[in-house]
Amino acid sequence: MGNTESNSLIKSANIHLSPGNDEIFHPAPLPLDSDGFIISFNVEQQEEILTFFEKHGVVVVSNVLTDEQCQRSVDEVWLFLQEMYNRDIDRNKPDTWSFGWPSFSKMGIVGNELFRTLLGENELIVNITRAGLMRPTKNIFFSSLNKTEDREEWKTISEWLHLDMNPLTGRATTYGFEHVGEGHFDSSKDPDAAINNPINNGMRIRKLQGILALADCREEDGGFHAVPGFQHFIETWTKQNKQICIDANESGDPTTVQIPQDDPIRQYIQRMPIRKGSLLVWDSRLPHGNFPNNSSSMRIVQYLHMAPVNDEAIRPFPLSKDDLPSTFHLTDLGKKLYGFKSWESNIAKKRFREERNPQVLERAQYERNVRNVMKTDGLTSQK
Repeated sequence: MGNTESNSLIKSANIHLSPGNDEIFHPAPLPLDSDGFIISFNVEQQEEILTFFEKHGVVVVSNVLTDEQCQRSVDEVWLFLQEMYNRDIDRNKPDTWSFGWPSFSKMGIVGNELFRTLLGENELIVNITRAGLMRPTKNIFFSSLNKTEDREEWKTISEWLHLDMNPLTGRATTYGFEHVGEGHFDSSKDPDAAINNPINNGMRIRKLQGILALADCREEDGGFHAVPGFQHFIETWTKQNKQICIDANESGDPTTVQIPQDDPIRQYIQRMPIRKGSLLVWDSRLPHGNFPNNSSSMRIVQYLHMAPVNDEAIRPFPLSKDDLPSTFHLTDLGKKLYGFKSWESNIAKKRFREERNPQVLERAQYERNVRNVMKTDGLTSQK
């Protein structure tokens, strides 16, 4: 994806603010291509992308990364695993994939054209905080055993469906960003009134999440699933399931709402296989989750968020340039996306000068110290 900062954007439709009694759920399954992948667009197809996204709440753009870029990202993920968790992890030896296998974060960067199109904004901030690996579970060759075996215990949960926002309070996840209002894990004191706070804007402005496929993610390889079209029904669902949202607010993770196992919306879950180098973006108002790997191939993706710089709920996470790999050189666009440099508008300059959240600054320093200790321990153990 390029570094254009053009203002030639097609205006996206405004979010429908429903009273919760005028919505009917219309299933909106995504069409597949002849190879079984979700159909995709190229980044220049702004009008087609917007039309598709308005209907489904999810869209795929192809060829965001080249094969070479995907391979470099994959190499960095494996290196990160070795440096931070277990130096003996070897991508070519499944025997090493049990001990020290974490859920983990990973930084990277991509361009911003698709998010510009969907958000209708040029000035954006980015959060690229996690990578996801699903180990193969079928027909895996273990050299230490000299035979092929299955590993059912490597499968992830199969029925995970959740929202990364609480539609009652309007609070969307701030994970990977600096939160401006309530702490990420702090409950809202008055959940009925919380949505009136301008910062709790998740039901009023678009919140987008995405995954980059660093290898082909076929259906059998496990991966992302969601309920397409749910964004047009979420107000009514919230009114019908108010207690679930209240319970989520008190759960210790108030911006995540788990969808009950008996919710009829689950019958409309769709699995979403995508090709290597593609970017899948979904509206945070969609229930989504992952389904397990049932193949002999590794599923590997990178997660990311982008948001307008004028989103009052968040600021870029307070990174130091020392947090980035020594070989990681930011372009002028990258400096703006990561918050090292201000965009040009007055609102962007004002936000760039805002006082930072001391809790987040403290956490950033703590995480920085933990990473340094883990790296030092890893180097020491190799001597």
